[in-house]
Amino acid sequence: ARLGEYEVLEPIGEGGMGVVYRGIQPVIKKRVAIKVLKPSVAQDEHQVQRLITEAEAVNAIGHRGIIDIFSLAQLPDGRPYVVMEFLEGEPLDLWLQKQPAGRVPLLTALELLLEVCAPLAAAHRANVIHRDLKPSNIFVCKQADGSRFLKLLDFGLAKRAVSLDGN
Repeated sequence: ARLGEYEVLEPIGEGGMGVVYRGIQPVIKKRVAIKVLKPSVAQDEHQVQRLITEAEAVNAIGHRGIIDIFSLAQLPDGRPYVVMEFLEGEPLDLWLQKQPAGRVPLLTALELLLEVCAPLAAAHRANVIHRDLKPSNIFVCKQADGSRFLKLLDFGLAKRAVSLDGN
């Protein structure tokens, strides 16, 4: 199946709002993830607005530690979908479960914390508050050389503020 310029390959995940598919741009072989809202969710204007808010917030921030959203469009039946970067790895909550006794050494925990703080600080500089930060919304990306880095996901509950002054 095709959505715009992308080929849809197979489903790779499902949540309360929608289904995520692996996709590819066939000319340049760019791998992408495509999130399509479920029909029941697409009827809810609040949930559709949440998807739009996420795309706007992510692009307003523009930080490498936040998943990149390339486009927002509609299926022929009117359901919206987003095209975003494809990430290799797993959510932090699953990664933590695989650690010995579900724990990480203090130094590793501090490194993870600092790595999450950088994109959050960038969001705050752009006057965006995530409002749903939890391990399942932090993705541990694996690189070809075996190293890892974190990306923040799901800015669907993000709130835009005129300014963040600590209140």
